[in-house]
Amino acid sequence: MNDLFVRIRFLLPSLPRAEKAIASALLENPEAITHLTLAEIARESGSSEASIIRFCKRMGYDGYSSMKEDFIRALAEGMEIHSEDIKVSDDMKTILKKVYQSNVQMLSDTLVLADDENYEKALDALLKAREIHFFGVGDAFAVCQLAYMKFGRLGIPCSVHSDVMLQMMTAGNLTSEDVALAVSYEGRSRNVVEAMKIAKERGAVTISITKMNKSPLLRYTDISLFTAVNDLTVGRDKVTRRVSDQFILDALYLGYTTKINKGYKKQLQKIQTVIDCNKI
Repeated sequence: MNDLFVRIRFLLPSLPRAEKAIASALLENPEAITHLTLAEIARESGSSEASIIRFCKRMGYDGYSSMKEDFIRALAEGMEIHSEDIKVSDDMKTILKKVYQSNVQMLSDTLVLADDENYEKALDALLKAREIHFFGVGDAFAVCQLAYMKFGRLGIPCSVHSDVMLQMMTAGNLTSEDVALAVSYEGRSRNVVEAMKIAKERGAVTISITKMNKSPLLRYTDISLFTAVNDLTVGRDKVTRRVSDQFILDALYLGYTTKINKGYKKQLQKIQTVIDCNKI
């Protein structure tokens, strides 16, 4: 699997119209670039040669020739596995295989998009934070709740709320010593965006986990951690999208535990003892 296709899919939603047409054409028929000239690609995609050159440079290449070479290498290595939608005719073995392949692809693609510097900044912000507060709605709330439980076991003051008013109140009470971490697939959830806006106005460090590199959420985000856009769907329902969110939060949590003093192990044991009292 070549990183090129992952990066094109990631940038696709935020590209100007002409470049979006080019990217879509290349993703739909990547083999075409191996035998078409610059002028022919422009004609096939309904764009101009200048737009293609701009697209190539946006992708980090000097020009069309260097991107074409990378495409040829990518095709030689083999295309990545695409998530297949679940069908009515699928038996459970087939469904298990499709879910597995989708999850593996999501994690692999998310790793390709990882900005090492941003991850280090996010970890540093969490380590310095007086309090950590998680914001998410719908299935993103479930991911935030799990992160809250993990960080909470370390004895770190943190919170997560499903109630919108509590989210706003929490954001309004943040200071420059705190971190607000949001999870939003498209970065357009009104309540989450508003909470992060308030948090940023209060001086908190804002971290967002999202698939979109251009969204309302990013206007109020100091540190962006991006997930892949490849997903398994049933109808319009995105099934595996939270796998990469959990992947990122787990990495931040484990990074956190490696940097703090060794006393966290005693803290975890203390909390586990309390939890065990509730077991039959």
